[in-house]
Amino acid sequence: MTSAASSVDSSVTRKVVVSTTTQVAAKVLHLVLNIVSTLAIVRHLAPGAYGVYVLVLTVTTIVGLVADFGLPKVAVREVSAAGANENDIVGTIVALRLLLAVAGIVVTQVVLLAMRQPPSALLAAAVASLVFLSEAVLAAIVVSFQVRLVQQVEAFIRTGAELVETAAIVVLVAVSADLVWLFVPPVVGSALGALVAFRLARGRFGVRIRFSRGLVRMLMRESLPIAPALLLSVLYRKLDSLSLAAMRPSREVGLYGSAAQPIEYYFLTTALFINVMFPLLSRAYGDQERQRFLNLYRRGAEALIAFTVIVPVLLLFAARPLVRQVYGPGYAQAAVPLVLLSVAMVFLVLAVWQSLALLIGGYQRVTLHYNALTLLVAPVLCVGLIARFGIVGAGCAAVGIAVFVVGASAWAVRRHLGIRLEVRGVVRVLAAAAVSVAVTGAVALLRESQGLFAPWPLLVIIALVAYVAALFVLRVPRALREVLA
Repeated sequence: MTSAASSVDSSVTRKVVVSTTTQVAAKVLHLVLNIVSTLAIVRHLAPGAYGVYVLVLTVTTIVGLVADFGLPKVAVREVSAAGANENDIVGTIVALRLLLAVAGIVVTQVVLLAMRQPPSALLAAAVASLVFLSEAVLAAIVVSFQVRLVQQVEAFIRTGAELVETAAIVVLVAVSADLVWLFVPPVVGSALGALVAFRLARGRFGVRIRFSRGLVRMLMRESLPIAPALLLSVLYRKLDSLSLAAMRPSREVGLYGSAAQPIEYYFLTTALFINVMFPLLSRAYGDQERQRFLNLYRRGAEALIAFTVIVPVLLLFAARPLVRQVYGPGYAQAAVPLVLLSVAMVFLVLAVWQSLALLIGGYQRVTLHYNALTLLVAPVLCVGLIARFGIVGAGCAAVGIAVFVVGASAWAVRRHLGIRLEVRGVVRVLAAAAVSVAVTGAVALLRESQGLFAPWPLLVIIALVAYVAALFVLRVPRALREVLA
């Protein structure tokens, strides 16, 4: 009996390790492919056309997340329950998601019409929003992979779809395709992914999707609290871009979007660290090891700050030449928003970490409350600052929103969990960043005053080396190693 149980545990552990490793590799490749396609599109389109591209992408992203409605998450929970009928649940999720996808296509057009966008933008959005349909099927089908702990199958499917998408975008850019055609590859890639997922689920796992009318009310009721939380969290992060699109010319939207994209990609890389730390934090809380939970919470926050704060430090010295060299001289004005958005990212990552602590403690509704409050503050900042300062104002608004969210989440964590960040630990990380700025700033000053040879790539290297050295001197890595031991 013990041997059999041990064998099952070993099998589950092996599945988890394989699945996690594959997903991490897929996420890294996903980021690389996105960077390639983004650079190709930015260099292909003028700032004005890229502004339309960014607006369509932003609106469809927001609507697509709402159309998700949290249904796949509910499906995983329900299918995992004893006695659940997988075929009925997955089939009903497919039907509900398809209905929401059709509604999402209509809503996308209504939003862009309300923003008085030209016919070309409406056509581009119509093509882009077709991905809602294929994603509705794909997201429901992969539930069957997730409950069997074979998420690597999903990772392979999505990575394959993204390879097709990226290759098609590069080809379209090479033949100077217009804006609308650039939204076709994601639709084709997603459709192929959905088809492959359906065939695998049917052939390998025997899934036969069926619609069950009796499950509709339960699934919608269980997913209802998830949708508003998704909408609020995405809206306050995208409100700066949406406000800019509503108030300023498309050229400024393009400039701002070119600054936002690389920051968004770096923001997503923090998920690799969070995915490792989150289970440890959850286990410490579940085992009622309060001191370990507190230490993991604090050191995790410090590690995230350390990983992100270096970005604005580097961009302080490299933003202008980097933008000119990578995007071209037409995007030179994106340099200042790039720095501001990197500062906002530091606060947003910390806010995400604090919201996860609340989730572990069972206070996820508190997150919904302060996100709703943020959505009241954000429009005031966006409208006031964008009207006066344009894209720089949008960047300042993003920083202001991020600071507000961090303050609200820190207050919530302190009130409901009775814990707070360690000032000394945070100061150590910020001190390392300050040392990097001081050392690199001195070299830059010598370059300007004495003609010292120090091109911007060398300044980046100096800043990075000084930062890492200061972190070790201040024992920041050691503190993290001690708590993970």
